[in-house]
Amino acid sequence: MENNIVWIITGTSSGIGLSIVKKLLSSGFKVSALTRKPEKLENELKSLLNLYDSNNLIIIKTDITNDESVKDSVRKTIDKFDRIDVVVNNAGYGLVGSIEELTDIEYRKIYDVNVFGVLNLLRHTTPYLRKQRSGTIINVSSTLGWGTMKCYSAYSSTKHAVNSITFSAQKELKQFNINVILICPGGFRTGFVIGYKNNKEIENENENEKNDIDCNFQIPNNMIDEYKTNELIERFYKYSPIAIGDPEKAADVLIQLTKMKEEIPSHLFLGSDSLNQSNNLLKSHLNENEKWSNLSISTDLDKDKQSNMEIPKLY
Repeated sequence: MENNIVWIITGTSSGIGLSIVKKLLSSGFKVSALTRKPEKLENELKSLLNLYDSNNLIIIKTDITNDESVKDSVRKTIDKFDRIDVVVNNAGYGLVGSIEELTDIEYRKIYDVNVFGVLNLLRHTTPYLRKQRSGTIINVSSTLGWGTMKCYSAYSSTKHAVNSITFSAQKELKQFNINVILICPGGFRTGFVIGYKNNKEIENENENEKNDIDCNFQIPNNMIDEYKTNELIERFYKYSPIAIGDPEKAADVLIQLTKMKEEIPSHLFLGSDSLNQSNNLLKSHLNENEKWSNLSISTDLDKDKQSNMEIPKLY
């Protein structure tokens, strides 16, 4: 029964994460909402107070970059609901800037949230799912986890990492009847870019909370005019309010995925923009492979020197 299914979700105070929480609560699911700003989420849910059972929700202040904080949040979830059925790694933020413009600290900070935050939640929820021999893990990546654009290497590379983590987890956890699904959204109307800041502004606002990223979209502290990073920032800023993705429909799809019993996608692109871009990218890769295939295979050992042992399959 749906009202016995327990979801644990990160990044719940805004965007797709908030839409998921609202949809789940109004549908009778149990939700453990992990967030940096519990008061913000509580305020967002005020309008739903009469539409869900308050016993179905626990809001836990969590720093996903801190392993102990995540471990404690998972324990509190188990104490509250006695199980976990669906894990959604949704938290993350964007960072624009060329490789030269971004500092070591800026790169490490986004990896702490977008990559190590994902690993922390997986590490501490997987033991419960494995013991149950059931469950679903949904990792939220991006179209840019497959390709990239100039001045977006930091964010894009973190999502490439999430892709690899997810595909490896699929192979590791299949034996325990745990489904692992990669979600790759395109542009959604979530206000992701609205109110962008640089790290100096964020640090000044959060002197007592060093790891508290209070903005979903960040820009370099020091920009170099020749890279024209400002032009990309303005493109994002203008695109965000007119993006075609509907976060409420995305929430519906995630619920639908957890109900699938037979064939389940290993990855799913959300939005026509995401699907079209990924198809174009895959075609480009195939064409490139074909064009340079002779050069690629020229590095093989001569036939008489090759082993008869079967090469392990990577996919």
